[in-house]
Amino acid sequence: MMLVTLLTAVLLSQAPEQAEPLPRRYALLVGANEGLGADEPLRFADADARRVMTVFRDAGGLVADDAQLVVGANAERVKAALGVLRERMAREAGPADQLLVYVSSHADGDSLHLSGTQLPVKELVQFMEQAPVGVAVMFIDSCRSGRATRVKGLQPVEERLVHWSAPALQGRVIVTSSSADELSQESDDIQGSFFTHHLLAGLRGAGDVSRDGRVTLQEAYAYAYGRTVESTLLTRAGSQHPAFLFDLKGQGELVLTAPVSASSRLIITVPEPGEWVVASEEGGVVMGIFSKGSGPVMLAVPPGGYRLRVRREASWLETRVTVPAQGVATVDASVLRQGTLIAMRDKGAGDTWRGGVHVGPVLANGTGRNFSEALGAQVLAVLRGPSESGFFNAFSATAVWRMGDSIQDASLRQREYELRLGLGHRISNPSAVLVFGPEAGAVLIDQQGGGISKSGLAPYGGVGASAWVGPGRLTFVATGALGVAAIPEAAGTRLTTRFAGGAGLGWRF
Repeated sequence: MMLVTLLTAVLLSQAPEQAEPLPRRYALLVGANEGLGADEPLRFADADARRVMTVFRDAGGLVADDAQLVVGANAERVKAALGVLRERMAREAGPADQLLVYVSSHADGDSLHLSGTQLPVKELVQFMEQAPVGVAVMFIDSCRSGRATRVKGLQPVEERLVHWSAPALQGRVIVTSSSADELSQESDDIQGSFFTHHLLAGLRGAGDVSRDGRVTLQEAYAYAYGRTVESTLLTRAGSQHPAFLFDLKGQGELVLTAPVSASSRLIITVPEPGEWVVASEEGGVVMGIFSKGSGPVMLAVPPGGYRLRVRREASWLETRVTVPAQGVATVDASVLRQGTLIAMRDKGAGDTWRGGVHVGPVLANGTGRNFSEALGAQVLAVLRGPSESGFFNAFSATAVWRMGDSIQDASLRQREYELRLGLGHRISNPSAVLVFGPEAGAVLIDQQGGGISKSGLAPYGGVGASAWVGPGRLTFVATGALGVAAIPEAAGTRLTTRFAGGAGLGWRF
């Protein structure tokens, strides 16, 4: 506890003017939601480019005049921005300065897809290599962006970072959001791409492992790598592994951001580790979802109101805080309050149920006085509805084949082919699911034997129910149906009550 108190005091005492000055930075930031014709439009590429510029402006020493932000970009506009930066750096840049390039877009193995145009990645790499600055760093957040690291002049390293250190750093760095054969992904929940979201959280201060108020390239990459892999582990596209390649000479650390120098800062002094969510109250933008280790953490954030939530073993805690334009807002354990969140409910296996298929025997009453009960088989499929709101939250389809004998003539047999479709209400818990609701369909009746050969179609309406019992995928299923069928006869249509019951095995998914 004494160590935590000391670290907190150090963070609180550090003023922006005490931070070591950052080098002059030039920046090209590119976002393109639209790709080529076959690419599904992205939602957050433009916004991610703006957020990267904001972070480096607030905590990375970037001046607006030294940056070119191109959103809704196409190849022509990016090349024009490259020309502007090239001329500016030719006039003013020196070996002590740095260049930052960030791109978020669709891509293939060789080119960026920018609003119906293509830009070879090698043109950006050549621009970076030829820039008259000491260090240049490029972040590419695109599908299969790992191919960019195969350009000559950049030396690959192991997937895990190597450690380096040095006051006079020279060289070039490429960080990509995915490996050469992977898809980069974005998320509606975090309102951005996984990689850029976690990179920005790390640069704001979540990645500051040393707790010195500065975030190095090594710290930012290690944080973004781990969180991106974790966040994409269970997605449909699969795990996404950022890649890191460099050609650096000298000894020292490359500091990307200095949260301690930001004019507006948020310091979380809660000593326990936890999973934190920091969201702006203006528009609900999620500034960061990060795992905080033991001790305090400092984040560089724009001024304004924020909602903070942290997960505990059996609950969520939350608070609201206002970060001033010039100064520090501090959050400690005393201001956290119990949150009333839907996420606090234990949903259990029942809420993850998407549907099931059942096959089993079925027995129904006869269609008339002259026929016995009909025995057969049924196939039942139940699917979860698209919405949990409202009474009807499930769909069902039942196909039945049955056979019955005539009581008066043993040679006369009746076959029934039935199809029912239904809307159902689903009630579920971890070990059982009950679905019930109205059904409508038809029964095809076919009679053969004893000199008789005829068939007819009987409309059907009623209610059906099915119970799926068992905690696993394989379950016991009991079904029931009650309704009315309109049986066609020579004397006219006869309404008859139909009831049926069945049981068997089902497969839940």
